[in-house]
Amino acid sequence: MRNTGTNRGLIKPILVILTLLLLTSTWVRSDYANAESSVVSGGKDTLSRKGTALAECTTIPWNVGSAYKSGAEVSNPDPSDLIACSTTSCLQSALKNVVPGKRIVLAPGTYTGSFSTDVEGTALKPIVIESQNPAEPAIISGYSAGSGYSLRVRGDYWIIRNLKFTNAQKGIILDNSNFTRITDVEVYHIGYEAVHFRDGTSYSSIENSRIHNTGKTGAGFGEGVYVGSAEGASYNQNTHYNTIRNVIFGPNITAEHIDIKERSMGTLVENCIFYGEGISGANYADSFIDVKGNGAIIRNNTAYQNGNSTIVDAFQLHEIVPGWGIDNGFSNNTLYLTDPSAYVIGAYNNASATAYQNTRSPAGNMYRGNVTVTY
Repeated sequence: MRNTGTNRGLIKPILVILTLLLLTSTWVRSDYANAESSVVSGGKDTLSRKGTALAECTTIPWNVGSAYKSGAEVSNPDPSDLIACSTTSCLQSALKNVVPGKRIVLAPGTYTGSFSTDVEGTALKPIVIESQNPAEPAIISGYSAGSGYSLRVRGDYWIIRNLKFTNAQKGIILDNSNFTRITDVEVYHIGYEAVHFRDGTSYSSIENSRIHNTGKTGAGFGEGVYVGSAEGASYNQNTHYNTIRNVIFGPNITAEHIDIKERSMGTLVENCIFYGEGISGANYADSFIDVKGNGAIIRNNTAYQNGNSTIVDAFQLHEIVPGWGIDNGFSNNTLYLTDPSAYVIGAYNNASATAYQNTRSPAGNMYRGNVTVTY
């Protein structure tokens, strides 16, 4: 307790010095943070404006803070870097030259061409193509509904999101593209099918999307989602375990909303909505879903016939190849079939299915063919 007065006399100036040092440090940090925030904000604002000094196709690190320099490549970029595009030529180049982990981000506008890529992503570094502004999606357009495609992907691990696809014979084609995810897209005004899982594409998905106005140049080929290929086609038919989830189909899809071809296994269709206006009957298109593969799971979907007498069964199964069209399951689906003669499920030839707690309104035909009802 001795020398207390002396200690107190020293403490006060020391506290003053420490306070000044603390304030100086705070001012420095604040100025640095404000400068960093200004740079990052400026970069994002630049991305949102067309016609600025930003190059039309520039690799821009997404999270580099104060290291960001407009139009410049930053050393050791983060794997989540993006490629910003506002022109068709930029998009074409990006699709050819992108590498795993990159994001192709499209400014609002229409990009016209038949776009394709053969680049592979990886499980840890998928490749993303998306709109800069999901509220104003970029439009990827073909040249006409009579030819070509909007986008064809021939590589694994892609994410396609927040985009619109239109004005091509085929919308989105996945060829041997495994583990690819299509989400929050709209596909419309298409000559044939809107989305095709083709040539061995497996473990891929489309979800949270809308498909309408297909079959503009060929009603019998205007499927919403086409899984696999018909017998005799030159493509690998083994398209397995693909998912179709939370998709709104219709109106004016002229063929089946979903066609699951022979030699496809384990397709999952859930939480979708089907609007029947426009199903044409061309090329035997007279149901919402036609299953010719094995082990499909069709559950928790809602379908509206809406007075279209062309619809014979809500769901159909066919044996096109011996041993296929079997072991498919339909559960907890709700069908609003305005024609009481239409069936909920029709199984033809040796095709088979199980049915569990499907309902229809108003009352009418439920099942025909080899359908086992479980409780």
